[in-house]
Amino acid sequence: MHDRTKCIITALLLTTLLILGTAELISAQTPVNVEPSSLRSDQGGMLSIYATGVLTFNTQYTVRLEGYGILTTQYVNPTALQASVPAGLSSGSYNLKVLNETGIEVGTGSVVIQAAPKPTSTPKPDSPPPAGRPILTIRNYVVEPLQVRPGQEFTVSVEVYNNGSRAGENTIAVFPGGTFLPVGENGHMFWQVHINQTFVATQRMRAPKEIGNGIHNLQVNLSANDWEGNHYDYPQTIAVEIIGASSGATFTGKPELVIEGSKTTPEVITPGSPFTLTLNIANRGSRTAINAGVSADTQVVIPSQGGGIATADTIAIDEVITLTLPLQLKTGHEGGRQGLGITLSSSDYGGGSYSAQQTIGLDIDTSLANRPQLLIKNSTTVPGHISPGDNFTLTLALSNAGGGDAQRLTLALGGEDGENLGVFVPIEGGNVTFIPNIAAGATEEIHIRLLVSGNAETKAHNLPVELAYDTGAGTREKDTQRISIMIRRRPQFKISFYRPVEGVMVGQPFPLPIEAVNTGTARFNIPNLEVTGEGMEFTGETSTYIGQLDAGGSWTLDAMAIATEPGPKDIVVNLHYVDDLNQTQVLSEVLTVEVMEIPDMENMPGPDGMPVGPESMPEGQPESLGGKIGRFFKGLLGLGS
Repeated sequence: MHDRTKCIITALLLTTLLILGTAELISAQTPVNVEPSSLRSDQGGMLSIYATGVLTFNTQYTVRLEGYGILTTQYVNPTALQASVPAGLSSGSYNLKVLNETGIEVGTGSVVIQAAPKPTSTPKPDSPPPAGRPILTIRNYVVEPLQVRPGQEFTVSVEVYNNGSRAGENTIAVFPGGTFLPVGENGHMFWQVHINQTFVATQRMRAPKEIGNGIHNLQVNLSANDWEGNHYDYPQTIAVEIIGASSGATFTGKPELVIEGSKTTPEVITPGSPFTLTLNIANRGSRTAINAGVSADTQVVIPSQGGGIATADTIAIDEVITLTLPLQLKTGHEGGRQGLGITLSSSDYGGGSYSAQQTIGLDIDTSLANRPQLLIKNSTTVPGHISPGDNFTLTLALSNAGGGDAQRLTLALGGEDGENLGVFVPIEGGNVTFIPNIAAGATEEIHIRLLVSGNAETKAHNLPVELAYDTGAGTREKDTQRISIMIRRRPQFKISFYRPVEGVMVGQPFPLPIEAVNTGTARFNIPNLEVTGEGMEFTGETSTYIGQLDAGGSWTLDAMAIATEPGPKDIVVNLHYVDDLNQTQVLSEVLTVEVMEIPDMENMPGPDGMPVGPESMPEGQPESLGGKIGRFFKGLLGLGS
């Protein structure tokens, strides 16, 4: 019996080992794709591993480099991992093994480690950087809800814009967590993102229960390759506001520094030449910014004077300041419109610190002596306040900053085929305008009539402008620039007396029954409705708080006034409302009342043409009806019996 038991146990062990070995052998034979396929030994780098067939990954999977060990592995999504290869490995071909949570090999690939080039005794100049690269930046983001409570789940959506000069390959957006916890898959693959293309990455997150009040940063890691296999990382952060915690800061809001305008002197710069960058910095947040600082990307420019940082002690809410940076463009850059990263930092009186990355455009050229360079110097609209459904005139001032004439210019709103016009519709013509010639140094104004769609969102709309023109060398240049057009709702209110105001006399109080009706289709926040007027004395209530007034709703203000002199009097009613930019605006309406003199009852003639006052009556003669009426009114007015 003992020998039989030993045989059974031995058979079971051999069967188990055979099954495990077979499963491991089969799973390890599943190939994976590895990009890039080679790295330099002195640099190392980041590898992207993509699953094939039915193979999928999870957060517990790791990558092993044979001959080295386990690599630092980051989970992207069920079909993608990223692994960091350190510098200093020996050159040669290495096998990569993907291990599951139990350490079993489930995928295999390879990477070549190339030896670093041997240095020579004669130093060589640095090779020029590659001709452009993808540049990923967060252009806009939305947090739902806007204010998050501890322990609450929320959704964040980021709009990512490729502002570079190459398409991004294998583009990835990862929400790695940290302060906030990702819910579900935290990696999002977008594959190829072309120049000037955008994509939106949406992630569900959860705030920890122990988090404190105030503004917290949420990490977003953006990365992409170019078509040559070069890898680029763009780590960025967005702000999330926490309220309702039992600890932490008690204030809400933060300063928000925004670049609202930029220019260079000269307008077109050349590599290796100094220039002055002027920035218009606005604080569009809800707290005052202190110790503000601005600096430029040192990979593109270097300071020509000082340390390359411009500062301001304070920037109040909605204040706009101007800062200048003396810079010099590094050599080896391409011509045309190129992006320059700007870092804006600030703090507030509550001890909070903030930092943001924004990008502006630079016009770079090395041979402007004989060819044109067109810039949209400014853009204006008439009227300046545009609402959904309006038509307006857009004026573009085109400046030729080059040294040659721009000939046979075509200006196309929304691109040549107009596919990016968005909510704007050309009227009185198409989206393409032809200009025969713009001389060097000249500025030409182009006027275009447009209509706004009735369902347009109330915000700043981005409109691309494509310019194509012939140069003196016989070539045709193309360039796309962008302008912003603000769409805001126009309030529609009817302000009037809700009953007639008649019989007003000098010195006598009279009512002003004022009514404001929202005749539009949108709800507005109305902090105040007030009444004023010259030559008037007001008694009692002259203003009232309304708050949110729905479409079709109304509100009344019952004021009392005394006119000091006769004649038509203007009653000015001011309605204060909050517009789509959270700015308080005033809508005024003038109502007119007619003020009469108090009649002279003593000298009012009777039916016989004689005064009706009692002193004019002969003694013993009965008082007439007109006299009785006159005395009656005098008694009412306190002028006699």
